[in-house]
Amino acid sequence: MTLTHTAIVLRRQESGESDRRLTLLTEDAGKVTAVAKGARKANSRLAGVSEPLSYARYTLAAGKVNRFVTQSEPIAAFRALRRDFDRLSYALGLAELYGVVLPEQQPDPEAFDLLRRSLEALESHPRPDVALLWAETKLMEHTGFFPSLDACVDTGEGIVGDSCWLSPMAGGVVSDLSSNRYGDRLRSSPEIVTALLRLPEFEEPPSNVKRTPEALLALVPFWRNIAESNLPAHSAAMDAIRLVVAQGP
Repeated sequence: MTLTHTAIVLRRQESGESDRRLTLLTEDAGKVTAVAKGARKANSRLAGVSEPLSYARYTLAAGKVNRFVTQSEPIAAFRALRRDFDRLSYALGLAELYGVVLPEQQPDPEAFDLLRRSLEALESHPRPDVALLWAETKLMEHTGFFPSLDACVDTGEGIVGDSCWLSPMAGGVVSDLSSNRYGDRLRSSPEIVTALLRLPEFEEPPSNVKRTPEALLALVPFWRNIAESNLPAHSAAMDAIRLVVAQGP
């Protein structure tokens, strides 16, 4: 049986002598895995559409164990992403997060649409870091992993003063009084917490967000806690963000 899906490549892995194993986010069937046979050969018609972030229609044939890509029709390649190192790094990191948090073979057209819009924003937004921050918070909200940021998760009291703490173990923000209970606590600020709290309300990235690099880094421990595995592409993107923070205003 063969089925055609509109999909975006989240990840590729080398397989055998010349194949690629693709993780696809499809519009109608959720996240699926398929093998693109011979995709690593120089003249393969599947070479281009098996690259991460490829957006195409894929015809998949079901085998006894694996699905196989038999045909493809490119829709978009997000070429502007590929011409800019930072934009590409952010997009690959975001795709990796989608690959980790979404379950296999559970239709989620909203997640597909969100990823498509997020990649378009990363491609065109004047501030790709702002687009990435928006995209990450929207993904967290959609999947139910968004941390509790409106008040201390222990006491329910609002955050006062110039600093606060974030704890993935607690599931969000904690006050100074509660922070000693959590070994994974990281110091943050009400300004960063407020920015994160408001972002999911936007249907597209705002033009600017105060302290965007610091806000992105504040989410890193939460993603690690969610993934429970290494995130090499996302870590590479965050290394670039850390350089921005280190350089200062």
